[in-house]
Amino acid sequence: MITYKIEAKMKKYIKIVLVLLCIATIAPVNAQISKSAYFLEGMPMRGKLNPALSSEYGYVSFPFLGDINVGVSSNVGVGTFLYPSGDGELLNFLSPDVNSKEFLGSLKSQNKMVTNLDLSILSFGFHKWNGFNTFDVSLHAAAGVQMPKDIFEFLKVGRQSVTDPTTYQIRDINMNAIGYVDIALGHSHKINDKWNVGVKLKGLVGIANADINIDKMDITMDNITSQWIIESKGTGNVALKGLMIEEEQVTPSNGENYSKVDGVDFDDSQIGVAGGGIAVDLGVTYRPIKELEISASVNDLGFICWKHNKAVETISTGVVYDGINTGNDEDFDVIDDEFSKMIEFREVEKPKTTSMLKASLNVGAEYSFLNNAISLGVLSHTRFGKQTYAEGMFSVNFRAKKIFMMSLNGTVSNMGSSFGTLLNLCPKGFNLFVAVDCFPALKVTPDYYLPINKFHVNASMGLSFTFGKRHPHADI
Repeated sequence: MITYKIEAKMKKYIKIVLVLLCIATIAPVNAQISKSAYFLEGMPMRGKLNPALSSEYGYVSFPFLGDINVGVSSNVGVGTFLYPSGDGELLNFLSPDVNSKEFLGSLKSQNKMVTNLDLSILSFGFHKWNGFNTFDVSLHAAAGVQMPKDIFEFLKVGRQSVTDPTTYQIRDINMNAIGYVDIALGHSHKINDKWNVGVKLKGLVGIANADINIDKMDITMDNITSQWIIESKGTGNVALKGLMIEEEQVTPSNGENYSKVDGVDFDDSQIGVAGGGIAVDLGVTYRPIKELEISASVNDLGFICWKHNKAVETISTGVVYDGINTGNDEDFDVIDDEFSKMIEFREVEKPKTTSMLKASLNVGAEYSFLNNAISLGVLSHTRFGKQTYAEGMFSVNFRAKKIFMMSLNGTVSNMGSSFGTLLNLCPKGFNLFVAVDCFPALKVTPDYYLPINKFHVNASMGLSFTFGKRHPHADI
């Protein structure tokens, strides 16, 4: 049995949020495989993007190395929160040496980051029954964070006037994370020379889920006592087998007694399945002429029902807060310490909860020429959720040699833009690919080269073994 105090727990929650935004390290769910693979039929697992798409050969992935995909997108950069001091060190945004207007001017009204990690544990596919059939076992982890500009203004500026009341009305703070395994059966079926349809059915095994929402946080300075009065409304839910919440009685100097969350116990011997669910991918391709293919898919239409839940809500009683005092300490632990004093939670009954997967929509068009040696492709991708992600990709795809294929692409999205490439070595019996997408023209800080604008990076690689008769493009 491992015991944690809520002070440390809440500090970790806040620190995670701020560190994700401030440092933007790659740390996940809908990428599954690089979208650069969408128009390369030599890619074994491109059916993860659209179940109607197929591979030229049957394949068996190398366990745990068949497809590894990691990525992060943020509408603010690292350099928004970290500043060179001039003496070889970095200062965080709370430092008195960091100009408030400069810092606040670099923020968005809502500062967001979404991340993904996808790992293929086992996968294989083969041509049979007038189509292409797949079996996949994959691990998915995903996380998203949204922090409004007002919370950073409060932390940085605080009291705005010594005579007039200072009030902050902070809205829509959100953190979410999910981890699960899916077991999927897929089939891409050739109807005729023009139409292919595909479906993938998934059984979902939930590992962990967390969703924390602060809908509002009203902060008002009492000019008489020089204290902040905080009224907040929010909820939190964590599904993790073996998690237990402790409460303590609080006796305020005025008002009624109340209970608040004081700590959590976690029995690591009980870790296991926390929920289950189902999902489906649907896809279609249409070829009006030999050189042109139009395609569309809807992926991850499904849900997970979580059984091992612990739920909390903010205490409506106004919290009295003395204000942040960073002094000369530039560590983010200061933010943790202070923020944990601003919000109090109590446990509420919530035995079960259901979370929808972040469904995605892909719409693509590809035109091939020079006997399918080169093609031009356009792909629209939208991932739905609390932080909706939308992008458009244009790609040039080369497959003049059957043992080597390559895609070059450019992407524009609401979280940043990127140039990317995918290299696919695919002689008979073997397939190895490496793909990288990253922001092409990062504006960086001097010396430390920290990105200060939108940030987007995605990297993937995979190793598989191929077998069977080759099925050329559009000839399933």
